[in-house]
Amino acid sequence: MSDAPPVEGTRKRLDHIDAMRPVKQAAVVSTHTLIFFAPLATNTTVIGLIMLTRFSREAFLFVSACMLTFSYRDTAQLKLKHYWKRRFISVGVPFLAWTVIYYFYTTAHQIKGFPFYSFNHSIAFSDAGFHYFVHILRTGYYHLYYLIVIIEFYLLFPLLLKLIRRFSRWHKHIMVGAVIWQLAFGVLVDSQPFGFKLNEILQTRFVYSYVVYLLGGMIVALHLDEVHEWIVDKGRWIVSLTILSAFGAEFLSYCGRYHWLPSYLRTGSLVFAPAIMPFNFGAILCVYLLGVYLVAPQRSLRTRAAVQSGSDNSYGVYLSQMLWIPFLLRFRNHLAMHSHWQIGVPLALITVYAAGMIFTAVAARTPLAKVLTGRSQATWRSLLPRRHETPEVLRGDTGDRPLDVVKE
Repeated sequence: MSDAPPVEGTRKRLDHIDAMRPVKQAAVVSTHTLIFFAPLATNTTVIGLIMLTRFSREAFLFVSACMLTFSYRDTAQLKLKHYWKRRFISVGVPFLAWTVIYYFYTTAHQIKGFPFYSFNHSIAFSDAGFHYFVHILRTGYYHLYYLIVIIEFYLLFPLLLKLIRRFSRWHKHIMVGAVIWQLAFGVLVDSQPFGFKLNEILQTRFVYSYVVYLLGGMIVALHLDEVHEWIVDKGRWIVSLTILSAFGAEFLSYCGRYHWLPSYLRTGSLVFAPAIMPFNFGAILCVYLLGVYLVAPQRSLRTRAAVQSGSDNSYGVYLSQMLWIPFLLRFRNHLAMHSHWQIGVPLALITVYAAGMIFTAVAARTPLAKVLTGRSQATWRSLLPRRHETPEVLRGDTGDRPLDVVKE
């Protein structure tokens, strides 16, 4: 795991960070395919698996915060006009576009037979439809709330960056405070002492729910060389402890059915359970190590090209996944194809991910590339890799996605 040198400077492209993108998106899609294609209500195994794939949200936020800070760590002062423009293009435009797409998709009338949906203007352009659109625009349709949290972080970032820089000697103390806040927040949300209660929207749609991951990402970015060396050096320990913490979380999830287990030790369906935090931290670091492994010079050109393609298309896979999952479910039910979920879920995961990759690869070569995929428009010639291409050619898109680290 130690076959990649540490990175230095904001002008270097962090290929191992790019390699984390498709892995994290696969975890996101895994969560949603489990929800749609597995017996969630009656199977504790499914609940346990979802608990382990949910780290993708925290990883998404951690890495996005880390890479945004990394891209500005040598910038004395942010040019706010340019900053806001890039942030709006990278996240705001795709969020608005896909909110509109999912609005019409979810208000369509379901019909028998292909294509299974029919446009229903009486619903889409009604008062009820308008209120529904405002609702998903305000709260984020299904998985798009990730982007709402990122937008909130972007709004706070200029101020947070100033504070983090000013208190550079207090970074360890800040991280300790962030961990304490995250633990306390999980206890408050899950145990609801003194009648304290936050609904799902207030829990998941605001940055205060992810303080340790966002602030942690920023602080790591300012010490990335040292952190990289530490992670690679301690790789075996990180993997071992992450596996151990996964078994621990699963055990606590199983024990959650018994009343004697304290609420702060319960995991399972509890989104912000304190007991799942060690696994989340470890899983993020393991994905980082996997990224280091995938882009090492020893990897074949074909492997590195596949990783780069997955990285370039991962944002589009994330944005479009909830088009393919409900459609695939309706297609399966239409054909009366029923199988064990242990077979159906992996097949659905592969199908959905492949559909998202193909859609993104094609859409990225149209004038709507920025809107639909968050990528700069690519050429049709680059759709399929050529044998004579060198690793330098396979560096991929450097568009304005949430993980972009190109020097501004």
